[in-house]
Parts: sequence; C-alpha cells; structure tokens
Amino acid sequence: MVIGRLDCFWSLMMGFSTTLWEWYGQDEYKRVLAVCEAIPALEFLALTSDMQQKTIPDCPACEAWSEMILPLNEALSICGSALPAQINTRLQDIWERCNSLTDAAFHCHDRLIFDHDEWRPIRTASAELLDLMESLEINPFLDDLLLDCRNLSRGIKR
Repeated sequence: MVIGRLDCFWSLMMGFSTTLWEWYGQDEYKRVLAVCEAIPALEFLALTSDMQQKTIPDCPACEAWSEMILPLNEALSICGSALPAQINTRLQDIWERCNSLTDAAFHCHDRLIFDHDEWRPIRTASAELLDLMESLEINPFLDDLLLDCRNLSRGIKR
C-alpha cells in the first residue's frame, strides 16, 4: 500500500510528460499512442466555440464525436489505471460530460452546437487537463510520437 502511494506521489512530482516518456522507453506504444491521440482531441475541446466551428468542416456532431471525443475513451480504455489518478479522473469526467450532452447541445448538421452552454464546462476541464498532462512539453514531439507509435504498434519496424 505504501509503495502504491509513493508511486502515485512520484508520478505527480515528476510530471506526466515523464510518465509518457517512460512508457515509450518501456515499449508501451499503444499507451503512448492513445495519449498522443487524446491530446489534440482535448485541444479541440478546449477551443472557443468560434474556433471549434471553424475547425470542423462537415457535421459538427459526427466529426466531434469520432475525431475529438472517442479518442478520450480510447485513452481511458488502453491506459486505464496506468494513468495517474488525477489525470484518469479528469479524463473520465470529460468523457462522461461529452456522453451526457443533450440533443440541444449535440445534434447533426447544426453548426452552432458548440455555442450551447453545456460545452463550457467541457472546455474548461479540457484546458485544465491539458495543463496537468503537460501538453506544452509533449507537443513538440507529438507528430513524431504519433507516427512512431502507430508504426510500432502495427509491427512496422523503425
């Protein structure tokens, strides 16, 4: 029990970007890939409604769901309890908030869905989680990590 608490304390002290690099060094490519796919999704969810509307080219609900919300569940499914507790809890909260959006806030072919008040706490929580995940420290390497981990998780050698 003490070891678990120390591990949790240590992961908070060293930061999530260090955890991500440790996973990479331990050949946990699917975990790294899931987190790296969740980061742009969270970045989108943290955008203002105007920017969200400009980012999504077609049906906002369909695109947001498949490209920006499902990666959150994928990260939760793949990383599970390996995620630091604070990150896991906050990611789960955002996933649940997205799943509980009402029809008024989430329906097909309405370019203005992001203006609905239900998106505001999702934006705030996403921005806070990005900070907690140290996304600014990860972003310079994100494209390379995505490519490398996609290839390695498919068995394509470097």
